[in-house]
Order: sequence, then structure tokens, then C-alpha cells
Amino acid sequence: MTKNSAIDLDSLGVDELRAITENAQQLIAKKQHQRLYDAYMQFEKIAEESNTTIEEILKAGETLEKKRSIKYRNTDNSEETWTGRGRKPTWLVEALAAGRKLEDFAV
Repeated sequence: MTKNSAIDLDSLGVDELRAITENAQQLIAKKQHQRLYDAYMQFEKIAEESNTTIEEILKAGETLEKKRSIKYRNTDNSEETWTGRGRKPTWLVEALAAGRKLEDFAV
């Protein structure tokens, strides 16, 4: 049987089908592992070229993602932010009740 030939599964017995399933699961696991290994090696190369570590790159990414997700900032206290998801924070609810507009706080 060649790699590109189709298998007539209806003609196979239960044991043959189980063997195919087991082989396929093993191959899937092997390919997933290889994909992750390749990605890790790319990370190592990028880290080396950047004269840094993978851990530092990932930490910087978390920080950048957090900053990027902020949609609104309290103009009276820059530490108070909101992503625009979930319940509005108290500082924003009070400011809106006082007549300010949501756009006033957009980042």
C-alpha cells in the first residue's frame, strides 16, 4: 500500500481497524511533538539573535498584551483602567453618572 492510496475501511476487520487507529494516534502524537519542538527551536533562535532568553521574551509579551488590551483609563488616576469587558469599574460608573462620556476615557 502506498502513502497516497485510499483505504477501503469497509473491507477491513475490527482488529485491522484498531491497528490503523492506534498507528494513526501514535503518528498524530509524534507530529504534534515535532511541531512543538520546531516552534521551541525557533524561539531559541530568536532569543539568541536578540541576546535574551525565552522567558524574558514571554514575560515581555504578557506585559505588552496587557497594555494593548486596555481600552479606557481614568483621567484622574492613571492606575485605574478598564478593558471594556465585564462590569464597568466604579470610577467609570461615577464619572458617567456625573455627565462625562465614555470616549473621554478612551486610550
